[in-house]
Amino acid sequence: MRKEKRERGITLIALVITIIVLLILAGVSIAILTGEGGILKKAQIAKTRTEQVRIRRTDKISNYDSKNGSELSCD
Repeated sequence: MRKEKRERGITLIALVITIIVLLILAGVSIAILTGEGGILKKAQIAKTRTEQVRIRRTDKISNYDSKNGSELSCD
C-alpha cells in the first residue's frame, strides 16, 4: 500500500476568503474616512475653526497693542 503525501499550505478557498474580508475592511475604512461625516471632513472643519481662532486672537493682540501703544517685552 502506498500512502499519499499530502502537501500543506494555503488553499485557494482560504485565500479567496481572506481577500474578500480585506476588501470589506477596506470599503468600510474608505467610507469612514471620506463619508459625509467622515474623519477627513471633520479634520478640515477643525482646521478651519483653529485658523479662525488664531486670526481672531492675532487681531485682538494687534488691537490691544495699537490702543495702548505698547510693545510686549521680556524685561
